[in-house]
Amino acid sequence: MYTTLLAELTVRDWITAASIAAATILISIIVRRLTKRRIRKVDTHAELVDAGGRLAIVVVVALGAFYTLRALDVEIGPLIGALGVGALFIAVGLQPLLVNVVGSVIIQARRPFRRGDQIKSDDFEGTVIDITSTSTVLLSYNGEAIHIPNATILAHPLINWTHEPVRRSIMPITVPYGCHLPKVLREIGKAAREMLGDDNLPPAEALATGFGHHGIEVDLRYWHYSDELESRVAQSQVAVAVDMALRNIGVTIPFPQVVVHPAPGGPSADSDTDSGSGSGQDSDSDS
Repeated sequence: MYTTLLAELTVRDWITAASIAAATILISIIVRRLTKRRIRKVDTHAELVDAGGRLAIVVVVALGAFYTLRALDVEIGPLIGALGVGALFIAVGLQPLLVNVVGSVIIQARRPFRRGDQIKSDDFEGTVIDITSTSTVLLSYNGEAIHIPNATILAHPLINWTHEPVRRSIMPITVPYGCHLPKVLREIGKAAREMLGDDNLPPAEALATGFGHHGIEVDLRYWHYSDELESRVAQSQVAVAVDMALRNIGVTIPFPQVVVHPAPGGPSADSDTDSGSGSGQDSDSDS
């Protein structure tokens, strides 16, 4: 049937089909640029701009393919039916891939993170450098490229470290029993505030949280900028400041220790009894 159909086509039909195909390519390029420009005026985020450009190309190419086949007198109904059956088998075989593609659409629509954000997902951390149709690419803090399937990101809890410009960290500290606790808390908080010294950050505070095995548990809560490098630098600076402040007031952070008390009638008492009875026997023998 298709051989007969091809034989009936004239040169004019082929020229018309080729013209439609060429026009489709040209129009898709123009529509993609106009769509991206239009979206960029409303939203400057690259993920949405790229997604809008791809969607415009798909729509234009689909319409162009339809009219190209119509110019060649190809019956669209049976073709669509055959494509539908084939698409069903393809969808079953490519289900994991399609799940990730759908995940990409959801991520770019909801935008829980954007390029340049620092996130943590499924024990992986890093800076988002790309969001593809199947995976999200992170650049770890050690310079490694990590590809996480989009479906995995949607299925696990997600932490966006840089969603806000600043965030809070908690540094646990143990101070010895018997110290002047109000003074210690005051000096720890003061040292952290003076070390950070940024009016854009909320003040640091030290709070006693309980009694531990080796001393009184204290949480130092301080704020810093959300970038991971800023976070680690602030952590180091605060630790140094707290150590110096405790040294200045004569407080030493207690080492982990275990106190052992011998039980009454234990091995120590038995050995004393044995040694006492042995010395008595020696005295008798000497006498």
